[in-house]
Amino acid sequence: MVLHRPKKIDQNIGIIETKYKILVEGVHKTYLLGTTAVPALRGMDVKIKPGEFLGLMGPSGCGKTTLLNLIGGLDYPTRGKIYLDGKDMSLLDENQLADLRRDNIGYVFQFYNLLPLLTALENVMIPLHFQGTLSRRARKRKAMELLKLVKLDERSHHTPSELSGGEQQRVAIARAFANDPSIVLLDEPTGDLDSKTGIEILNLLRDLNRKGATFISATHDAAVSEYCTRIIHIRDGKIVKGLEVSGLKETDEMREARLSLQSEYKERCERKILEFIRSEKSQDIFEIRISKIKDSIDQEILTNLPMYFDDLVSELIDKEDIPGKIKSGVLILEKTKNVFEA
Repeated sequence: MVLHRPKKIDQNIGIIETKYKILVEGVHKTYLLGTTAVPALRGMDVKIKPGEFLGLMGPSGCGKTTLLNLIGGLDYPTRGKIYLDGKDMSLLDENQLADLRRDNIGYVFQFYNLLPLLTALENVMIPLHFQGTLSRRARKRKAMELLKLVKLDERSHHTPSELSGGEQQRVAIARAFANDPSIVLLDEPTGDLDSKTGIEILNLLRDLNRKGATFISATHDAAVSEYCTRIIHIRDGKIVKGLEVSGLKETDEMREARLSLQSEYKERCERKILEFIRSEKSQDIFEIRISKIKDSIDQEILTNLPMYFDDLVSELIDKEDIPGKIKSGVLILEKTKNVFEA
């Protein structure tokens, strides 16, 4: 089977008006193994809104990565349409797809795909080099900011062989964000990591998703579902509804242990928050920045927290454990109530 590669066309052709960031309509993908046609996707329809964290879940070989590659412009569908920001991707030639990937899409591969002879800093700088809009000094400064974002700035001059699996994944995530993508694609983001490191990576991705990019994650790790805004189950190249999907990484026992650990860290965080606010109030401080409260919490607790820190503070207010309100990132305490009795 030889797929048609479209010639370069007018950029305004094939554009539709839509509220969705990504539209997948009737997509089929078939590969040839010798003379045998092997279907990977068999009529896929997906609508993805801007800012979603969508999880594609299912066992190995179900078509998750294939769909991810098609959305990312790494391959063409055999049949069907994929629209990105209303633009029909099947009408773009390979150079146009390369430009689209460079300017709009960040990709985090399962096995990191870091260049082994380059440092973490140099790996993150690669997309900035190809974009060609920043000086070398500016590229280095931005790459360091990204490494700091994923808490690896102190390891910037280490090569991949000198980094753990979780650290390499963090470098890959920083590299994916180098060009400020509007879409981030993740192929098994926890697939090669132990459970604790996997949770740390998921917490990081959840926080990055909140900055506005649309995330799509292909995984067979059920723990990922706790961090997604929506889950699509896939089996044999089709979306499955109302059925259990076998072959997932997390067992019932693993899920119970994970949720128990997350509950423990949440309770520890709540205690730390109340202790800090009680200390501030004893000094007649009634307006506290949420970021200041967060900075007082151990990093281990924040890393394993099963929800956004701001949301946890809001939850404590809703339960009246904290009598006050949040306004513009500041916790304003009520002065008239006797609060935080030990």
